[in-house]
Amino acid sequence: MAFLCQALKVSRSAYYAWRDARAAVRARQLAEGELVGVIRVLHAGSRGAYGVPRIHAALRRAGRVVNAKKVERLMREHRIVGITRRRRRGLTRQAKKGRCSPPT
Repeated sequence: MAFLCQALKVSRSAYYAWRDARAAVRARQLAEGELVGVIRVLHAGSRGAYGVPRIHAALRRAGRVVNAKKVERLMREHRIVGITRRRRRGLTRQAKKGRCSPPT
């Protein structure tokens, strides 16, 4: 290894730091892939209704310590979207033939 590092004009410590960083990135990608699988199962279990807050809460209840921002990023990257309900309208309507009260 020392010969290759000399040929490439790279210090051995820099090579080993690069190698360990690549291994850490791979491990993180594998862990995130597993987490996406769990998110898909929870999302399918809710019939596609759960969004980030409920998925995050379900993961916490299951004992997985994960940040909500990470859940949001993974769901966005993998196009997992919850159902957005329509806004409720008020049911009170103004009377069309109503009169103002008399002045006092």
